[in-house]
Amino acid sequence: MDFFEAQDHARRQTFVLVGLFVAAVISIVIGVYLVLLLAGGMGMGVNFGFDPILFGVVAIGTLGLIAGGSATRTAQLRKGGSAVAELLGARPVDPATRNEGERRLVNVVEEMSLASGTPVPAIYVLENEPGINAFAAGYSIHDAAVAVTRGTLDQLNREELQGVVAHEFSHILNGDMRLNIRLVGLLFGILLLAVVGRGLLRGQMVRRRRSNSKGLFLGLALIVLGYVGVFFGKLIKAAVSRQREFLADAAAVEFTRNPRGIGGALRKIADSQAGSRIQDHHAEELSHLFFADGVGGALARSMATHPPIEERIRRLDPDLAAANRTDSSRTPGPPASPSNGTAVQAGASGFAGSPGARPVPGGGGEGSAASGGTHSGPGLQAGAGVAAAANLMASVGTPCKEHMEWVEGLMEEIPSQIRDAAHEPAGAQAILLSLLGGRNDESDEIRRTVAAELGSEVERSLEVLGPLLLDLPPEARLPVVDLSLPALHGLTVEQADGFRRSVDRVIRADGELRVFDFAVTHILWRHLPGRGDRVRRRHSGSSSLGSFRNELQMLLSAFARGSGADEDGTQAAFREGLRSLGKEGSTLTLLPTHATGLTELDHALDRLERAKLEVRKKVLEACAAAVLHDGRARTQEIELLRAVAESLELPLPPLVASDPRA
Repeated sequence: MDFFEAQDHARRQTFVLVGLFVAAVISIVIGVYLVLLLAGGMGMGVNFGFDPILFGVVAIGTLGLIAGGSATRTAQLRKGGSAVAELLGARPVDPATRNEGERRLVNVVEEMSLASGTPVPAIYVLENEPGINAFAAGYSIHDAAVAVTRGTLDQLNREELQGVVAHEFSHILNGDMRLNIRLVGLLFGILLLAVVGRGLLRGQMVRRRRSNSKGLFLGLALIVLGYVGVFFGKLIKAAVSRQREFLADAAAVEFTRNPRGIGGALRKIADSQAGSRIQDHHAEELSHLFFADGVGGALARSMATHPPIEERIRRLDPDLAAANRTDSSRTPGPPASPSNGTAVQAGASGFAGSPGARPVPGGGGEGSAASGGTHSGPGLQAGAGVAAAANLMASVGTPCKEHMEWVEGLMEEIPSQIRDAAHEPAGAQAILLSLLGGRNDESDEIRRTVAAELGSEVERSLEVLGPLLLDLPPEARLPVVDLSLPALHGLTVEQADGFRRSVDRVIRADGELRVFDFAVTHILWRHLPGRGDRVRRRHSGSSSLGSFRNELQMLLSAFARGSGADEDGTQAAFREGLRSLGKEGSTLTLLPTHATGLTELDHALDRLERAKLEVRKKVLEACAAAVLHDGRARTQEIELLRAVAESLELPLPPLVASDPRA
């Protein structure tokens, strides 16, 4: 299934989950009522008829306990993936780490983030876990975290680690992790019943009274009922997770084009004494998050949240499944040959646009990548941008090997000095200050001034990195920004506020509005600490585009004017965006340049981010149609399109003409 089908399937699974949870809660309420009725009537010869008052008290108390437990755990996990990792005692990995295994992990995660069009997630290591396992957690691509065990780092080679991380990225892209983290919160409330039962039982044991038979009975019964709830919780997790693990395995192979990577990792789990077991006491609660089953025991395996390892291996690689043991050093797939992909030609930044452009897959007409043409004028037939946008949308959330190869080639073009600096807070700040704003004497002077105000380390980094960044290929600018963002999470709120003000001074120095500046700052504000920028956003409101008419009109106007074409070309780009919307776009009009400033665009996109998936999909497709109206995509248009896609939680991989789905 594609990204949108997967998201829709995850939503339906959520409804199923809630239904099963409600059924389990009702069963528990009835069970508690019967237990109390029995406990109250023991030895008294009473009639066990229905007592509506007792049932009401039981229902309110039990529902309150379960709801309170679920709400408490959900609140604990409100930060997303990082909160889940910290619950398991995981240690965050410093992006600038010099540890060989951790450095390899950071490189793999960064490459997959760039290839899939997602922000680089927080990276963690479960230091005290010798088994081979991993998980991805979070509510969205903006608060995701990827964690691996120490056994994963020590026992897997790069190819196998890439397969495991690709599997976890599938969960990030397909909405699985949002479903999984909600499941953690819901099921924790059921577990509390057993906790209350154990507390009651201990209290009765301490008192050692002869007349404590009712209390002992009640405590034991609550424990049994609590674990009945846990039993049903296991069934719910298994029903939700098993099939999605097969889908994630398949997606990992599509991403890496190498079944022996993930297959080799699974083979090592099957052959390892430690297997995939997680020793932390939260392993059972979070079992459905892991790459492989983290809970041992025959009973646990009978209700496992994951398919059997051998079955997963067989589906991936029958030859590997047939082998008793596989030497991982002899089973690597063909190495990915670095490729520069379809590099975007250099173009001046700014809403003024430039002639620099590249053909786009599926663009149609003479200018399409398929025909190898370089036409960029109005000769394409009307609707060509709509067709190209539809093809582009098919790649949302479904990266493939061509995207990985493009990123691997791009990383080779980025000097190691820049890549290393991007992992340090001072270097990351210097990189962003260098890339943003104009390239003139006034802007350069302000850039040096704010760098000195931010500290001597930032000032030195700016001096060293500035010349290197000037020679950076245009298509590498946004990826370098993405590589720099995780290092900024280490800033204090005061430091982040100071950097925010410095960035604003640099981009406003010459009074010119640039597409790249808008694209970067909108992403940057979300990642900087403070001001609630990283708070999870709920997708609510109407599913109709009409509710977002003003915002869509402003965004489409910015895309049309950002093409740098003359007025006729701008009108053609805007019309192509409207054509993609059909009747819903008939009332929109092209706004003048002064109405599409950075502040206005930021506010418009901020509201569109809260729209439901079907609205966000239509918005991005209309913007893509406007960009591709002439069958070509310019550097600044790609930067804006990918920034908007990331903000709308629609991960758009790089535009690669060799993508076989084009």
